Amino acid sequence: MWLKILGSMLVITAGTSIGFSLASRYVERPRQIRQLISCLSALKSHINYAAVPLPEALSQCTCGVAGPVAEFFHTMSLLLANNGWLTPQAAMEQALKESKQLILNQPEREILAVFSANLGSMDQEEQVKSLELVHEQLARLQCEAERLCEQNVKMCRYLGICGGLAVVIILI
Repeated sequence: MWLKILGSMLVITAGTSIGFSLASRYVERPRQIRQLISCLSALKSHINYAAVPLPEALSQCTCGVAGPVAEFFHTMSLLLANNGWLTPQAAMEQALKESKQLILNQPEREILAVFSANLGSMDQEEQVKSLELVHEQLARLQCEAERLCEQNVKMCRYLGICGGLAVVIILI
């Protein structure tokens, strides 16, 4: 009897934790896109006004940002600083592969890939225009991510709890 109760509570707890972890991914994505937009805006000002080298600008653009997005830009900065032969596009691809906690879907990754292909290969004015375009595209994706977050967070949490309860009911 007590073993069934204990097992049932463990199954419900596992289902709930799975639902809440899926919901946290929906919550985290808009926040990381906001941080990405903030870092790219800072990078635009470093490129436009300070005219510092790209690795230094990438490491300085994360002021006030912590977490996976800051680690991503620091990794990219280190890759460019340590490997002079590495292009910004290759550095960004490698940094995206190394950052495990960065929750970006394919559209954000494609935008960053196109942006990094243009980074460093154009003059200052064109890079600023490219950064503004990326900012607009990421802002649209942020609105979409927030909409998906509102729709799916409660659903994931409820499905986790209800899924655990359903498994318990089936097993008992």
